Amino acid sequence: MKNKTFLFVALLGLLMVACKQEKPIMTIDQVNEQWQTATIKKVQSDDVMDMVQAFQKQWPTQCVAMFLEDVKLPEEERQYLTVYDPNNAYIMFAEGSDDRDAEEMEAHWWQRTNGHKLFAITFDQFSSDVKAFVAFFDYDPAQKTLTPETNLVNLFTPSPYNVTVGYSLPQYGDLLEVNEYFWNWWWSLRHFYEWDGMNFTEPEVVFEGMNEIVDEFYDAYMTYEMDDFSKYALIDIDEDGEPEIWLSTEDEEYQAVLSVVEGEVKILAGKDFKRSLIFYKGVAADAGGCGTGCYYVQYTQLKNSAPASLLTNMQLFNYETEGVDDEYYKDGEAITNEEGDALITSFGEPIEPQVEWHRLAIPKG
Repeated sequence: MKNKTFLFVALLGLLMVACKQEKPIMTIDQVNEQWQTATIKKVQSDDVMDMVQAFQKQWPTQCVAMFLEDVKLPEEERQYLTVYDPNNAYIMFAEGSDDRDAEEMEAHWWQRTNGHKLFAITFDQFSSDVKAFVAFFDYDPAQKTLTPETNLVNLFTPSPYNVTVGYSLPQYGDLLEVNEYFWNWWWSLRHFYEWDGMNFTEPEVVFEGMNEIVDEFYDAYMTYEMDDFSKYALIDIDEDGEPEIWLSTEDEEYQAVLSVVEGEVKILAGKDFKRSLIFYKGVAADAGGCGTGCYYVQYTQLKNSAPASLLTNMQLFNYETEGVDDEYYKDGEAITNEEGDALITSFGEPIEPQVEWHRLAIPKG
């Protein structure tokens, strides 16, 4: 009987110890799936450090645990890339390793006009399923709580292509940046969200390599009195899972369709005051006048997102017969009309692409 009593007391003691222990470390995929489900209570203050510590008690992660240990050390003794800037409500931690399992974290809050704060914490780990995410909370100073901002879950929706998304919180200023890196392009779309005092405005989007794109278009098309490109769409012309870029001015009088592969830009087709755009499956074309009695259509066929062949059809008015004579050129070499007609037939019927247009930041100055 005494042995049974002793065993019961020992098990009870172990159970009480286990209850007092901290929650087990979670993966960032687990935190991403669960952070919206609980309000975090008993936040010590509005210091960004206290918010991060409160978050860690509710949703413990390895990188925040490492940060909290590393930040205690003098700067010259820290093992990782660790920043704690209370004056700017900013925290950053990175292991500084190329290891796919290495984790990174940022935290920041924005002051709201109603006296609350919007707290954000980001996580980044390449080996995870989510890769990167940001969690948002409303901090109520009266209640000392962090309540999940579920309306910001879909603040940013990544493109449905081969992209990696990264979030960057501001140490200085108020801009939230979402970087969308396209692996096939070797370029990024950078989405900048401004803070209006309560929430984020619609993002301004900047193309990495925009100057190269504009230079290519200006060299090939009539751009007299052209406005800046102010909107963009992504279009997968050859259906290879990698997007091409479709740019337009606000009035849609000037447009450019471009291929970007490993940092190399190619104009596929364009629209100006003399030319219009035509699309086929796997083909971008433009057509327009080329002088008195001259009309042309130029077809760019894609393969793996890059221009694979160029077919030019020159239609010349014959003043003697009062008919139209066709001339065909493939990749700059003349081919017969039969060959040219067969190629055009192989493209099928023209299509009307259904794309979603997005705002593009207009260069300032």
